Amino acid sequence: MSKWVFHIVTWLALAFTAPAPALADPISLDTWYEFSFTDPGVPAVGCDPADPAGGFCLSSSGTPTSPVGAPPWTLTGSAVLTVTDAFGSGDRFEVFDFGASLGLTSLPGVGGDCGDDPVPCLVDPLISQGSFLLGAGSHEVTIIPVDSPVGGGAGYLSASAVVPEPGSGLLFGGSLAILALLYMRRARTTRS
Repeated sequence: MSKWVFHIVTWLALAFTAPAPALADPISLDTWYEFSFTDPGVPAVGCDPADPAGGFCLSSSGTPTSPVGAPPWTLTGSAVLTVTDAFGSGDRFEVFDFGASLGLTSLPGVGGDCGDDPVPCLVDPLISQGSFLLGAGSHEVTIIPVDSPVGGGAGYLSASAVVPEPGSGLLFGGSLAILALLYMRRARTTRS
């Protein structure tokens, strides 16, 4: 057997026996998902059993939550992505879309404990949280802890549809009306 045939056969054998990469997990709008994380700089993962590589997570005792599968977490369309720490304060996250940073969650305070419910965690000023606007199109979200004093824990993420403010429609409609009036005025002046 020639050296080239040996290398090709070896490469093919490795390609077909390598473990398949974890697939991205789609997330639905208006659902709270729990994720797990370890040390700062190590990307967050889902929760076992949805993500066998993730930590074991318990469902919230208040607001309904679901364990999220393996990252990246995917969704399509405009949305507001909300990320919050859970339990004790001190953890902080950087959020990414297709590897580009969307920003950091807020600075955590000292001594906060919001428990296992994402809604009280969002309103606790001592718990790190943030909201990030995702534009139209596809998204692949990943989260990396930047601070974790106890070396791991859990957090929550949720995406909600972008709803235009009521004033935006009035402003847009008013602008169109002014443009129409200016156009009609100009047309009358031109005819005279």
